[in-house]
Amino acid sequence: MICGSFFLAGSGDNPSAWDEYYRDDEGLCFNPVSTDAFSGGYYLHQRLPLTGDDLLFHDPGNDLIVLFSGYIYNKHGLPGRHGFDAGEPEPRIAARLFLEEGPDFVRRLNGDFAIFIGQPARRRAYLFRDQVGIRPLAYSADSSKLLFSSDVNSLCRRLGGRKPVSEEYLHGFFKYIDLTKTPSDSVKRLLPGHCLEYSESGVRITRYWNPERIKTDNRMNYEEMLSGLRELVEDAVAIRCDNRFTAGAHVSSGLDSCTAAALARRNYIRQDTFHGYSWSPSGFTPHDPAYDERDLVRSLCSRERIMPVFSGMTPEEFLERVSDFYHNRGNYFEEHTLGQAAANGTNLLFSGWGGDEFISTGDRGIDTDLLRRLNFRTYFRRNPVRPVKRFIRKFLLYTLLPALGILQWNVARSFSNDARYLKKPFGKTERKVLRNFYFYTSRRQLHLRYLRFYHVQERCESWMISGYRRGVEYRYPLLDMRIVEYIVRLPSLLLCRTDYFRPLLRIIGEGWLPDDVRLNVSKLDPVYMEWWYELFRETGLKLMEEAGQWQANAELGFINFKKLTDDIALYRRDPAAIDGRVLFKSLVYMNAVHRFTVKYHE
Repeated sequence: MICGSFFLAGSGDNPSAWDEYYRDDEGLCFNPVSTDAFSGGYYLHQRLPLTGDDLLFHDPGNDLIVLFSGYIYNKHGLPGRHGFDAGEPEPRIAARLFLEEGPDFVRRLNGDFAIFIGQPARRRAYLFRDQVGIRPLAYSADSSKLLFSSDVNSLCRRLGGRKPVSEEYLHGFFKYIDLTKTPSDSVKRLLPGHCLEYSESGVRITRYWNPERIKTDNRMNYEEMLSGLRELVEDAVAIRCDNRFTAGAHVSSGLDSCTAAALARRNYIRQDTFHGYSWSPSGFTPHDPAYDERDLVRSLCSRERIMPVFSGMTPEEFLERVSDFYHNRGNYFEEHTLGQAAANGTNLLFSGWGGDEFISTGDRGIDTDLLRRLNFRTYFRRNPVRPVKRFIRKFLLYTLLPALGILQWNVARSFSNDARYLKKPFGKTERKVLRNFYFYTSRRQLHLRYLRFYHVQERCESWMISGYRRGVEYRYPLLDMRIVEYIVRLPSLLLCRTDYFRPLLRIIGEGWLPDDVRLNVSKLDPVYMEWWYELFRETGLKLMEEAGQWQANAELGFINFKKLTDDIALYRRDPAAIDGRVLFKSLVYMNAVHRFTVKYHE
């Protein structure tokens, strides 16, 4: 993680002031940096195989200071005259490229990165964020200084910790909001694929990655699509492997995580023990479950010599995680996984996150494309007219309603449940936010709107910060920018050769995955879901006793405590009279938000 202040006049402030928010984190060490016009620094964790050279490069002779959070994966593919190799530190590469090509150098990079480049004598500084938005980067600027940090919350607290948390930001835990919002109105996230230039002329932000300009390649054939995509996925995993780390992976019954785990393991064949971390419980099984994801996890792990590690989250630990919302941002189960990874010596985790939005595209937008391009034969093969009711229902849900901007009833109902305890003026989700996830007129448009919706980046940001505090880094090979661009370029007709749901990974995954995993179509694990509910129920019952105390928190004024109190009383009289899942989930998140505001102002 990196942070700092760049001043247009004067020598800056004390760089150690940036360290106040992580002093209690065992193993995390702040390294202050101070030069003319700059003060700040970077964090190192003792469990990570990194040194200061991996985050800082200072070249006074060329009026240059570089702070680099993240990794460049295409070092060998950069211009040959530079002679970069795998061991070249990222900040030095960025400095050399910047000196030769200026800020446009960032277009050459394939990686996960947040970069600060300062030129004190020229009174100019730059911020760069990777194309997809894997590494977080936030900033605040005025006429005299630019402040930035990899950790959004710490920057917000530094600038406005005594002011109330942005109300809209808090609403986001009960309804969809603009996910780029931060706890402080004075702090903004630098958006993915963007560059910020700061000088006496002010702030200028430019976008250097424009996937909207990618055109559909209608000349591509089926065999080219499969071979090209298979090669891309294998390379995306391979270039993210780093033998300095002890690697592991997320595992589940899903195509995305299994693909990332299987290919990563094959690249770490010399690593004796490779752990696969599952959110499924280790010691919980409901009576006669219809399906158990753990069976498929064991199938993959057995074949690939992966050691499965299931979750041992207890109700007591769950309550503890819920109460530490400031640090885990609602990722309660992943926080437990990070503890398991640290205990096992794992400091690099491969994840399939982001696959659903791109390479594992299901059928959303595909049928719409077929109709728009008059591919009626393929459309009706995929959507037989009989039975008529099923045909009409599918046409409405996946073609007509998304095009008209109308929510499915079950989605609208879930929104209502999530916002049940918000006062009326605050309960409605912004339509422009919904558009980026639920409304579309083509598959290509859907992919591009996923990028703008920001839910992919939000999880990457949260996991990066939580993981770094525990000495664990993440890799998301299915979010390689080349894969995103490739999927945007594909004509939908090529995805209709088979009747597979989510066809691409099922087809190219042959040989990577066991068939019971590759051909599994279930996305819901009843064992995990029942366990999830039990944890929320037990925690919610305990939190009922505390709910009355939250009313004293002025920043929770948007919550309808009367309705909450009435529902708690009703549940106590007759548990069957109210939907316990809605009540318990709401209690857990109200407690989390309350704790967040308290911690934020400490």
